[in-house]
Amino acid sequence: MQASVLADEFLHVITEDWKPYNYADNGVVKGESTVNVEKVLKRAGIEYKISLYPWSRVYKMALNNKNTLIYTIIRMPAREGQFIWSRPILDTEFSSLYRLKDRKDVQMSHLEMARKYKIGVIKDSMNYYYFQKRGFADVLVPVSTNHTQNLLDLLQGNIDLMASSDKHFSYAIQAVGVQPDVFEKVFPLFEIHPYMAFSHNTSPVIIDKINRAYDELVEEELLKRFD
Repeated sequence: MQASVLADEFLHVITEDWKPYNYADNGVVKGESTVNVEKVLKRAGIEYKISLYPWSRVYKMALNNKNTLIYTIIRMPAREGQFIWSRPILDTEFSSLYRLKDRKDVQMSHLEMARKYKIGVIKDSMNYYYFQKRGFADVLVPVSTNHTQNLLDLLQGNIDLMASSDKHFSYAIQAVGVQPDVFEKVFPLFEIHPYMAFSHNTSPVIIDKINRAYDELVEEELLKRFD
């Protein structure tokens, strides 16, 4: 009985390599989101382990596994019923479309113009769902590995546009060693709301402990009240 109770209390925390939100540094998962998530988990007194995988795998694990917390995940209508949503872990940001600056043939004044171009996205990502919902499936080039590959595809001409959070894009540029003025933001897409969320078969006890710990930290002003 005791072993079963302990098993029910253990939380599998999963994330991806997505700077600056979450990433591995010498085997340790760090990042802006990670700092806030760990602060909450430690207050909750939950036994946990953070593991980092490619996003598509992370997403499937959170859909199917028991006692699982996923972060940084963007809350959006297409995902609303897929998870038990917890709390925001960072401020609201934006996702946008980027091109190579010298690709003057790639013009964007409204979203429908994007149908003419190949758009690089990560499979099962916020941008993937955003465009799928709007009927852009035939122009999407989903990459299941990592965000840096999207940027390399843009540089090599394999795609015409890359969809990315504005904050992450600057980090992706650094990772490939290219000057920022090579690229240009051509179209803002949507606000992104970074959250942590639970798989549906997560123990209600765990969910309650974590949500209460979060609310306590915000009330005590030890954690920012994110917009």
